[in-house]
Amino acid sequence: MPSSPEEKIKKLGKKLGANLVGIASVEDINKYAPEGHRPDDLLMGAKSAIVFAGQLTPKGAWHSKGYQVHHVNRSFGIPYRNRIAFDVALYIEEKYGYYSALSSGGNISAKLCAEMAGMGTRSMAAGIVLNKDWGLLNFGVTITTMPLKPDGMIEEQVCPHPLCVKRWEKEGTTFCLDTCPECLTGGIEDGRIKWMRFNRHVCATRAQTRSINSFQRTLLEAINEPDLEKRKSIIMGTFFGSVVNTVSTANSMGQCGECLRGCPICVKARTLKPKWRPGDPDK
Repeated sequence: MPSSPEEKIKKLGKKLGANLVGIASVEDINKYAPEGHRPDDLLMGAKSAIVFAGQLTPKGAWHSKGYQVHHVNRSFGIPYRNRIAFDVALYIEEKYGYYSALSSGGNISAKLCAEMAGMGTRSMAAGIVLNKDWGLLNFGVTITTMPLKPDGMIEEQVCPHPLCVKRWEKEGTTFCLDTCPECLTGGIEDGRIKWMRFNRHVCATRAQTRSINSFQRTLLEAINEPDLEKRKSIIMGTFFGSVVNTVSTANSMGQCGECLRGCPICVKARTLKPKWRPGDPDK
């Protein structure tokens, strides 16, 4: 029996590089998204949102002490996940004849679309959507006028983990809140998240040091520097060079991810067991 359009689209998404693919209905998304930030604000007549999820970095990147390693190892960054969403949009238009477009630029919440597509639930750590098997994921989204069967939200909350609930009851904190109390606050009641807050403006000054804002600020500093040698030092320095490299590759950094280093869900998801040892035949 031939597979359904939903199965074909998901198969294509995984072939292009996504670890998971889910489908959400625009009707469900619009129950939570404010006007101006809904899929049908981006594409008139939109019916479905297809979400492509990928692990943020290789698991080995978490074994580094420096958060910068996460930056250079972001294997499912913006260019990559947008490419998948773009290719699937073209596929739907060519094969099924429905208007499609990738969601990019921050107009639509990819995290909300991921929740509605059953890929996980929000966490205490900056409201990030966590998956029980994959932990932290990044998302790309294709919006389409094609009516597709949605996967729906999952009923079980991924966060908080039972270990976090026990720590909250004993110490009034969790692994993520303890890591960065300036950026993150929240509370747990009856084993569920009661409330949470992410002070993004604080996180940005620490994690987003290689963004377009950093480029503009450093360039302005160089222009306003009256001393020629100091101006040259700013422009030719390693910091400005790294900023230019980041901006030119569209690989700007979001949150640092340190709040998830001790997260029990993420620790389990990124733990590998060797499949080959010295002396074993190389199959």
